[in-house]
Amino acid sequence: MSRKTHVALSFLWAAASFLLAPSLVLAADTFPRGPGFYFSIPKLLTLLLVYFCWVRTCWWVSQDAVAVQMPTALWNPLLVGCGLLGLLLVWLLPWYWLVSLPLLLILYLTPSLVYVNLRNGRVSTERQVLTQQHFNELARKYLHLNLGEAEQEQDLGPPLEFISKSQNQTEDAATRVARVAASKGFRAAKEMVWEALERRATDIHLEPTKEEMTVRLRIDGILHGTDPFSRSMGDSVLNIFKVLADLDITEKRKPQDGSLSAQIDGRTIDLRVATAGSVVGEKMVMRILDKSQQIIDLTRLGLRDRLREKIHAIAWQPHGMLIVCGPTGAGKSTTLYACLNEIDRYQKNVITIENPVEYQIDNVTQIEINPKAGKTFASELRSILRQDPDVIYIGEIRDQETAQIACQAAQTGHMVFTTLHANDTVTALGRLIDLGVQPFMVGDAVSAILGQRLVRLLCPKCKVRYKPNPDLLRKANLPVDKIKYFYRPPEEGDRPRPREGEAVPVCDYCGGTGYYGRTGIFELLEITDRIRDLIRCDNPNLNAVRQEAIKNGMKHLQEDGLRQVMEGKTSIQELLRVSK
Repeated sequence: MSRKTHVALSFLWAAASFLLAPSLVLAADTFPRGPGFYFSIPKLLTLLLVYFCWVRTCWWVSQDAVAVQMPTALWNPLLVGCGLLGLLLVWLLPWYWLVSLPLLLILYLTPSLVYVNLRNGRVSTERQVLTQQHFNELARKYLHLNLGEAEQEQDLGPPLEFISKSQNQTEDAATRVARVAASKGFRAAKEMVWEALERRATDIHLEPTKEEMTVRLRIDGILHGTDPFSRSMGDSVLNIFKVLADLDITEKRKPQDGSLSAQIDGRTIDLRVATAGSVVGEKMVMRILDKSQQIIDLTRLGLRDRLREKIHAIAWQPHGMLIVCGPTGAGKSTTLYACLNEIDRYQKNVITIENPVEYQIDNVTQIEINPKAGKTFASELRSILRQDPDVIYIGEIRDQETAQIACQAAQTGHMVFTTLHANDTVTALGRLIDLGVQPFMVGDAVSAILGQRLVRLLCPKCKVRYKPNPDLLRKANLPVDKIKYFYRPPEEGDRPRPREGEAVPVCDYCGGTGYYGRTGIFELLEITDRIRDLIRCDNPNLNAVRQEAIKNGMKHLQEDGLRQVMEGKTSIQELLRVSK
């Protein structure tokens, strides 16, 4: 071996000895280490458990902060940074059980619990986490343990069952109902719908205030207040209906609409839900449609015999257009359903375009429009004209295109039934012309216009008879000597005074309102040849049309309503309220 080789080997040995010295010292028998593995298994398992919990919490906060509209730019770095700092302290500091692990838990749990506390204050009760209700739901879901609270709430309450209508394929309707059945406020939601059905309500209004959720029921066209909810309970009830109607519960500003059903006593009730955001919270209105109430005929609408015969004759015409006008909630659709019920639907092809389809009619093709999918009144009307219809029912004329197609259909051998928002029959003509339809086309297409309102009927159990004021009768052009009595709802002085400490007695039949049910008052404008000539002018004079209609025997709404007053069916105050 040469001298250079010996020197090189000596240098390598010295370097290796220097580098391996710490390892040899640690490997010596004198190094104080415990028996078994180098790592402590309990410490490693607890550290991994805390680590995975921290990772899962960071992922949940990142997703949840977006849903509840909390700043992700603040909470994501905060939770990640605190967790990394805790892991660094575990690596650097000794005394794992006494110092390192407690510091890691403090750095992990403190921002997590602060976030949970803040987000629980911004969401409804059913969406809150780390609460008793949340722990009960987790126990039922993962451990199959029923602590009794949800079952007790589900079993109590009225015999009413909700049915969800879902278009979301990821979750079926039964699962959605089961999910909300365990939520806070489910029993209150059932009781609210039950009360609305018992009181014959047609709409339920949930209106938020700063302190509570106001509940009002529309009964016989008038809103009546009922017991309100607390704000937290009201938000829970509102979210339950949003879940059942397949609406986005995280969206509280934009308007949404959907539907669900309820079964009670063997009949199915449809509930159409519409929400809208306000400055103090989200408002909801639910329209109640009872499918068990079949379509009524013309004899039950409150029409005079002569007027009913005229409507029946118009409905049987081979072509033309019958327009029913009035404000929202005046019963226009019900009247046209009754007209459809008059014709022979087995020998005629009847097609309806509605938004939405409220009642099912036998042997009638009913089409529901969907503007979001491009199905509008105009587009659907153009398509059904190629399906050889005899009778066409258009839910509402809203735009120029729909109005023009409807008038063209009425002139080409089709009978068209439709509605229009207008105060009276003559105004409806002007409204149709304002939409852009040529006057000559309106004059040739329209057969008749029926204006109507709904007046409340006096309660037969508690209505009060009184002598009307002669001056009032003269103003109404009524014979003073022939009318002896009118009727009105009971007033405060008509009821017996209660004893001290007792409530004021009210009628059990009407609930103290003095009215029970509604009927219609009508105004029919028949388009005669003379009126048709007046309409065909370039600038038709509507006052001349009105005068000509009165000459032909048209009675105004108030005149037809006075018949109901003279027969004792309604009051003069109610007539003036709806026919102003």
